[in-house]
Amino acid sequence: MPRPPPIPVPADSPTPQLNRILASLPADELSRLADDLELITLPAGCVLYEAGDTLPFAYFPTTCVFSLISTAEDGSTAEVAMTGNDGMVGITLVLGGETTNHKVVVQCAGEAYRLRAEVLCWELDQGVGLHRLALGYTQALFTQIAQNVLCNRHHSVDQQLCRWLLFSLDLIVGHQLDVTQELISNLLGVRREGVTEAAGKLQAAGLIHYRRGRITVTDREGLEARVCECYGAVKAEYRRLFAMSAAGLARHRVRPNPATLRQRAEARLRQTQGAATGPVPASRWDTSNLVHELQVHQIELEMHNEALQHAYQEADALREKYADIYDFAPVAYFTLDAQGVILQVNLAGAILLGIKRSQMGRFRFAASVEPASLPVFSAMIATVLTTQMRQTCEIPLIATSQRPAARVKIEAIADADGRECRMVVIDITREEDKAAGT
Repeated sequence: MPRPPPIPVPADSPTPQLNRILASLPADELSRLADDLELITLPAGCVLYEAGDTLPFAYFPTTCVFSLISTAEDGSTAEVAMTGNDGMVGITLVLGGETTNHKVVVQCAGEAYRLRAEVLCWELDQGVGLHRLALGYTQALFTQIAQNVLCNRHHSVDQQLCRWLLFSLDLIVGHQLDVTQELISNLLGVRREGVTEAAGKLQAAGLIHYRRGRITVTDREGLEARVCECYGAVKAEYRRLFAMSAAGLARHRVRPNPATLRQRAEARLRQTQGAATGPVPASRWDTSNLVHELQVHQIELEMHNEALQHAYQEADALREKYADIYDFAPVAYFTLDAQGVILQVNLAGAILLGIKRSQMGRFRFAASVEPASLPVFSAMIATVLTTQMRQTCEIPLIATSQRPAARVKIEAIADADGRECRMVVIDITREEDKAAGT
């Protein structure tokens, strides 16, 4: 199936900020996407995807409106949701899929920005602004789909038509919709006669004017007074989910883009040369070209190094974060070697055994186990290291200077190489005392 072709971007074309998701992105994330967002024009009736198609692009509408349509085996159709400048098309990619199970048709002609699927997935993997906003929109879209099902099952055609008209008006500029009654009946999944009758009632009440495939809404407040609660429920959910702001999210590293790295390196070189020596005259000498290439490659390497430095800084920050979580966890964590020597222990574990962490390499965990339970503990460690399967046991620990004898529950698992045993140790003494009534 042919895809909508890209077009040159006129000076007065819509900006990405006309799309609600793109407008909500932090400035650095939106600028990172700028090289990959491609503006296209889509005519009414254009089929973007068929059910089962692989999605090469995601779309962020600015002035066009899409209908998400399900089709039965007999050819009958129904619109499950509509998407305009409030969201995106390509939710399957957000949820980890690659194909769609419904058809996407352009309901109202206009423009949209499209983004390659692999670029979108990279951005989503970063888990920052776009990821949060896309998931929020997904929840809002599910709410719209669920409410449409309820509306189509329990509310009159008059109310369904009012809901559809109001949703469509929210996604376009103005009060006119170029749409036929036959198309509306197909989208709502009702008989055309029912739509004709409902439209006639609205026109007689002075709420709309219909003529030759064009509906003009003349009294929006009147439509809102007649519509069922489904319209308000969906609008409230959209407002709630988009109230969250991505502006306060942590900055993330620059996405590597080999297609534009050279271009950005050239731009940086021109800025450097211009600031230092003014415009550089063109030269036909090979030596000049060679010097230029070396300078560009040097800048490319510097840009790669900048990206690596950002990655190292993030890795260090994450390491410190999870080190604090590990160290101050309320349960004890231990790492033992094959001989049972304690290689690592957090603060709770050191307190539980009454040992100093600076001397942990001198202690074996088995030294704190009641002698009668040593065979059970040793067998569990041997099983974990040989089978690399998770094992649990409950054993008593001998008393220390900090606490009396205790009973603990141990969950243990081996590392990837089967050389170390990692244990979570939970003190269950109080639970057993309560169960015994003491």
